[in-house]
Amino acid sequence: MMTLSLKDEFCAGFRDLMKAVRWLAVSAILVFLSPNTPAEQSSNFRIFRVSDGLKESYVSAVTLSPRGNVWMKHGDVNEVSVFDGYSIHTFVSPGTNSFAIYESLTGQLWSLYDEGLLVHDGSQWVRHPVAEIRGEIQSNPRRKVRQLPLIPAHRDHILFLTSDSLVEYNSARRQSVVIRRVSDTRLGKFREMAEARGDSGVWITGTKGLGKLLGPLRSLSADSPWEEHLISDVENLQRPFENHLGEITTVATDSFTNNYRLLVQSDLGSWHRRPVPGESIAQAWPGWDEATWAFTINSLLRFERDPQMTLSKERNWVGQYKDVVTETNGVFWLATSEGLVRYSPFTWRTPREIEEIDSLVHALVEDAKGRLWFASTDSLIRFANGRWQKIKWPEGFEAEFQTTDSLYQLPDGRLAIAARERPLLFDPDREEFSYVVHPAGRRVKFIGQAKSGKVCAQTSQRDFSESFLLEQFDGNEFSRVIESQSDWNLGGELFFLTVTQNGDVWLGGAGGLGVVRDDQLQVFGSSNGFVEERVFCLLDLGNGKVWCGGTDKIQEYNGTSWSVIRSGMDRINSMTKGKDGKIWIATARGLHSYSNGWWVINGVEEGLASPALSRVLQDRQGRLWAGTTRGISLYHPDADVSPPKTFLPVVENAERPLIEGPVTVLFSAADKWHHTPASRLLFSYRFDEGQWSAYTNVMAKTFESLGAGKHRFEVRSMDRNWNADPSSGSVEFSIIVPWYKESRLIVVLICGLVLVLFFAGLAVNRHWQLTRSYAEVEKIVALRTRELERANQELMHSQKMKALGTLAAGIAHDFNNILSIIKGSAQIIESHVEDKDKVRTRVSRIKTVVDQGAGIVKSMLGISRITEQDFILCDINSVVEDTIKVLGDPFLHEVTIQFESAPSLPSILGVKELLQQMLLNLILNAADAMSGKGEIRLKTGQMNTLPENLSLSPVEASNYVYVHVQDGGSGIAPDVLSRIFEPFFTTKAFSTRRGTGLGLSMVYELAKEMEYGLKVKSTVGKGSTFSVVIPVRS
Repeated sequence: MMTLSLKDEFCAGFRDLMKAVRWLAVSAILVFLSPNTPAEQSSNFRIFRVSDGLKESYVSAVTLSPRGNVWMKHGDVNEVSVFDGYSIHTFVSPGTNSFAIYESLTGQLWSLYDEGLLVHDGSQWVRHPVAEIRGEIQSNPRRKVRQLPLIPAHRDHILFLTSDSLVEYNSARRQSVVIRRVSDTRLGKFREMAEARGDSGVWITGTKGLGKLLGPLRSLSADSPWEEHLISDVENLQRPFENHLGEITTVATDSFTNNYRLLVQSDLGSWHRRPVPGESIAQAWPGWDEATWAFTINSLLRFERDPQMTLSKERNWVGQYKDVVTETNGVFWLATSEGLVRYSPFTWRTPREIEEIDSLVHALVEDAKGRLWFASTDSLIRFANGRWQKIKWPEGFEAEFQTTDSLYQLPDGRLAIAARERPLLFDPDREEFSYVVHPAGRRVKFIGQAKSGKVCAQTSQRDFSESFLLEQFDGNEFSRVIESQSDWNLGGELFFLTVTQNGDVWLGGAGGLGVVRDDQLQVFGSSNGFVEERVFCLLDLGNGKVWCGGTDKIQEYNGTSWSVIRSGMDRINSMTKGKDGKIWIATARGLHSYSNGWWVINGVEEGLASPALSRVLQDRQGRLWAGTTRGISLYHPDADVSPPKTFLPVVENAERPLIEGPVTVLFSAADKWHHTPASRLLFSYRFDEGQWSAYTNVMAKTFESLGAGKHRFEVRSMDRNWNADPSSGSVEFSIIVPWYKESRLIVVLICGLVLVLFFAGLAVNRHWQLTRSYAEVEKIVALRTRELERANQELMHSQKMKALGTLAAGIAHDFNNILSIIKGSAQIIESHVEDKDKVRTRVSRIKTVVDQGAGIVKSMLGISRITEQDFILCDINSVVEDTIKVLGDPFLHEVTIQFESAPSLPSILGVKELLQQMLLNLILNAADAMSGKGEIRLKTGQMNTLPENLSLSPVEASNYVYVHVQDGGSGIAPDVLSRIFEPFFTTKAFSTRRGTGLGLSMVYELAKEMEYGLKVKSTVGKGSTFSVVIPVRS
């Protein structure tokens, strides 16, 4: 190695100069033409208006709850707004004044009114008059605009500050307790109050300074320790704001000018006053980067923490500023006339000390002492012990860097700086640069580092031939390692040399990629499955697996074959694997990260200084650094730790039936506090319980062809800081497929058609068979018809003969009864010839029964069928009495007849002879039931309604006359009761008084002919009652 002067370098060959000019132009294009002007830097301000859910865009006051909710008071509206990070809701307002709402850790809500405090009991606001508050507002009307400060302590307890005391109020007891009086301090009058960080007490500002009451809020008392800080030359301190270091920022007035023109800040126990001429500051608070923010009614100001307190004004796009609340992580909220504004630091930030760097930072390295070194086109940058230092390149040095140029630490502690063909060495102790020159005058390009710590260099002749040597450089001497061969096909220029854990040496250049194993180079190309020609970086993943980055894609080698991991990434400049396993890839189109199959891209929207990155590195402390074309960015993962909330997906056009065709599902989410804009959220989905897809920023999915039936779509979201929603949103929908495309239905239809054709053929065959046998069937039908007619004639003849037999049998039965009476009467006459009265009586009876027989014969022979002219009016009692007379003495000697006649019965229409014949048959049947001995009771009467269970119903009439014939015989069994009126049916076939079975059937036929009714009531062992029911007709 030797040191060259600037003159020596410029005396290099003309071609070297031309090549340097070319690479300088390329670097200039990368730096100055990359699309990342300051105007394109993404804003970390978010504004929420009515369109986001606010009751009104005008916000007069804002408070931050320990539960994480942001409460907003609007103008003269009857509702307030509350923001939980994902959605904004409205809540009933405690009044139309501008007093803010405070929420405690337990969720209890507090506010003020002119007479005291308001507490929400879960359903309404309840007023608690407080004398101290009423007196304060009456004595100082400005308190209606600049309200009394409140701090919820714990359940039912709240602290409020008046000008003369700090008071704790107990809403459960409606009791106030003074904790600290202003007379016990040297602060003058109390003005504002703020909760100390970490629940360590309360800060109180006054006219002459500020104090701190120490202790947890829930246990503050008059005995709590008290600290005071009196600040000279200032007065009327405003609300104090404490940062994470415990430092205080507030606003005060100059004691001499009495204007709000001073920033008052504490630093390591001392207080600093910083005048702000020309700005009437209302509030001031510390930022995350040691800057100070402040607002006037019309401006938002930022003060850099430098001796000059450089002031910059943010562009005003929110009207007037009303109120502010802060968080310890640099987040603050502004109440403005145009909405609620949230400022939050980016996850990627440029350290404040190097914000002025606006050039390409292409190389990063961490040395053995933990110092970080960055190479930019302007200078070499060192970060050590929290301090930044920029070291200018040596005078006359042309910064013709490539993005593949790197920094290396040599074993002796010096830095080797790759600078295309003009490498440098830097001694950190002496802060001196020196040029590296090959002893043989060869061109030198640093491309990697060996495990020994020596830098690997590609050296070549200055004739621009493609042959080269690989040598190692220890900071003093070069040692030859290997010489390139004609069949290497790696091109004349190498971009990197990487030694992996297993000892393989990988070389990448303009012509391709190769690996050296056992002093043999294997070059990869299309024949090996390697599809990239130019490669710029390589990452060792261990176990023989590597990733290779090229012009727009990453390929993986698993030890045997290559596969494309991701494409469309533009030029890949650097890759590193973090401690958590994530892989970070710096590309010309953003910073890509990979973990568990998922990809996330960060850009200027996340705070990167530029979308084009050249290098990424994680130091030993776990900090992630990125070199971009516009400076350095540092990763702050704690800036956003809340996952987004996934909303339920929506099926497009779900209001109509989904019939096959494409189906589009729309999905969305919201990051907490909208830290990541909705358009940059990432989504993963799965369909019908399948595998989850990779995360992308696509917010709709279209399915071209889905099967019929119910389907389920699930989606989940993730922001750009790897915060994934643990829950997912899902939607179910059904697809209806047209019947002609439903395969199962088509199969059923085909089977049905086959069956129809089969049965149709069967029916045709049967029809042909029937047609052929039709004549024969007609012959058979004719034959059967003739036989049927003959059978019908025979049946009719048989029925006539049966009827004739029945008639003859009936006549014989009736005449047998008549002859029995005549015989009996003749016997009495024969025995009593001398008794003329008896003879006359018996002769009269004989005449009567003879006339009765004549009537029967006349009716039976059809000489005169019963007609309306045959019916005469009869007295039923007389008919019964005449019938009894006909029976004769022998009958009455053995059977006693009791007749109970009802008086004044109406006359009935009937044929007297037939009615007597009916009664005669019933009386004789009753006598047979008693074996010819016993008592028969006859009874007449009248009824208006028909009894139930009639054996024969009479014609309808207004009332009826009845005749009961009751015996005391054995009764009729229930199983034969229904058959007693059938012809020839008798239960006396084998008795001594053998019956013909025609008596009751004749009664039935005669009653039917005269439209009378019959009823039978019989009890086995007790006897039977036969009733003739006669309608009363005119």
